[in-house]
Amino acid sequence: MARGASKTILVMSDSHGNRDIVQELKDYYRGKVDAIFHNGDSELSSSDPIWEGIEVVEGNCDYDGGYPARQVTDLAGLRIAQTHGHLYRINYTWQNLDYWAQEVDADLCLYGHLHAAAVEKRGKTVFLNPGSVQQPRGPIQVKLYALVTFSDDSISVRFYSLDHQEFGLLAKEFPR
Repeated sequence: MARGASKTILVMSDSHGNRDIVQELKDYYRGKVDAIFHNGDSELSSSDPIWEGIEVVEGNCDYDGGYPARQVTDLAGLRIAQTHGHLYRINYTWQNLDYWAQEVDADLCLYGHLHAAAVEKRGKTVFLNPGSVQQPRGPIQVKLYALVTFSDDSISVRFYSLDHQEFGLLAKEFPR
């Protein structure tokens, strides 16, 4: 990546059958982001054309077997580990997901499953759950997705509601 250049990715998760919101976000951000990620539980067919141009993994409610359980993507010098989270027992412990992120040398680890928006840094890795675009859980009952902007120096995470308004309470920036 050229010094000073930044890239932005869109991250969504847990759309639970709401194909329209996946399409709406894809259309809205077409040409505005460098990549789109969906962290599972779409409940859509893995062969659905909607997935063209989207990095997607399998969630515990995706039953057709056509999605990868996890994947690692290198984008402009950022190593992105992506999984739904259920296979790492994220409901009970961070340890398994953290070990995998370390194993693959991830700068950013994307996960879903909990339906609760959160971002934190552990070691060198920023862990991001964008929340759910369909069924939010926890104290923040807002359907959210995230935009991650990164450069050689930082990783910035901002959360947005479905009307594309920033939900600033959770925004964070981390040095790289």
